[in-house]
Amino acid sequence: MAEREVRIQPPLLFLIQLLVILAQWKFGAWLLPVLRTPPTATFRGWAPFLLCLVAFLAGKIWMFKFFAKHAASPMFKEHAKELITEFPFSAARNPFYLLDFLPFLGLTLLLGALDPLLLHGPLFFLFLALYIVPKEEKRLLLAHGTDYELYKSRVRRWGLF
Repeated sequence: MAEREVRIQPPLLFLIQLLVILAQWKFGAWLLPVLRTPPTATFRGWAPFLLCLVAFLAGKIWMFKFFAKHAASPMFKEHAKELITEFPFSAARNPFYLLDFLPFLGLTLLLGALDPLLLHGPLFFLFLALYIVPKEEKRLLLAHGTDYELYKSRVRRWGLF
C-alpha cells in the first residue's frame, strides 16, 4: 500500500514562517525578548544575515545537485530508488533539513529578536520531526527494508542527537 502524499511540504511551511517573522518585525509584535534594535542599512549590520543566507542557498543548491546525481528527488513524491548512505547522509539521516536552521539564525542576528531562532525554528523542526520525517522513514522502510533498518541503526536522525 502506497503512503499518501504529505499535504504540507516543508518549503511551504518555511515560507509561511518567514512571512510571519516579517509581519512580526513590521508591527513590532515579538513574543520573546528583543535583544537589540535592528541594524541600520550598513553592510556590517547585514553581514551575519547575508552569510547565513548564502550558506543556506549554497547548501540547498549542493543538496539538489547531490540528489540529482543519485537520480533522486528531495521532495516527498516517490520512493527512493536507491538508499543514499554516503556523506552527508553518513553523518545525519536528514541533512537537507538541517540547513533550514540557517535562515532562522540569520534573521535573529539581523532583527535582534529571539523569535526566529527560539520560536519559529523549533516549531518548524517539530513539524519536520512529527509529520514529515516519520512519513519519509516509513516510505524508505517500505522501499529498502532491512537495508534501511541497518542504516537507521547506524546514523542518527539529526546527526549529533
